[in-house]
Amino acid sequence: MHARKNRLGLIALALCIPFILACAYLQKMIQVPEPKMEANTDTVLEVLKGKDWVSLQSLAKETYTEEEYAKPGTLTFTAKVTNEKPVYFNYGWCAKDETILRQNFEHITVQIYFNDGKLGQDVVHPLSYTSTDGQHCLDFGMLLSEWPAGEYHMKAVVNFDQKINDGFSDYDPGDYVYDYKITVDEAAE
Repeated sequence: MHARKNRLGLIALALCIPFILACAYLQKMIQVPEPKMEANTDTVLEVLKGKDWVSLQSLAKETYTEEEYAKPGTLTFTAKVTNEKPVYFNYGWCAKDETILRQNFEHITVQIYFNDGKLGQDVVHPLSYTSTDGQHCLDFGMLLSEWPAGEYHMKAVVNFDQKINDGFSDYDPGDYVYDYKITVDEAAE
């Protein structure tokens, strides 16, 4: 009896393995190709110093007020991307001075997602700078190019774990989400 049960188990396993392998192969084949995500921070900085790039936010149809950006919640954007110039996607935060900026980031976490997969520091680059009005800023950004035609989803999820002040205003705790639906037409390739 046990031998027959074991034989049936082996037969079922033998039939399932090819099916599982076929499913894995098909899933790999239907994955949407991704644009190139620049891994070299120096290259990102060099491109951003010039004018041969475009911010993803500038390609979005939607615009929001400062008040809408200043409270927790989700802001949704739709953008059409071409391959004329690299696209810079970022979340940035500025404060009155370096000390306040450091204190703020003790309570801020930034996560960037591409097609629902969380991206790491191999492609999301923390860049610090001083703005033209003297504020100290930290930007979490990525540079994308060579977009295959298709639809993409990018998102920045920023969590303030307590009320923070940038030296000018208070910001409530919570998730600040910037959600982008991106379309790249065949003509862009």
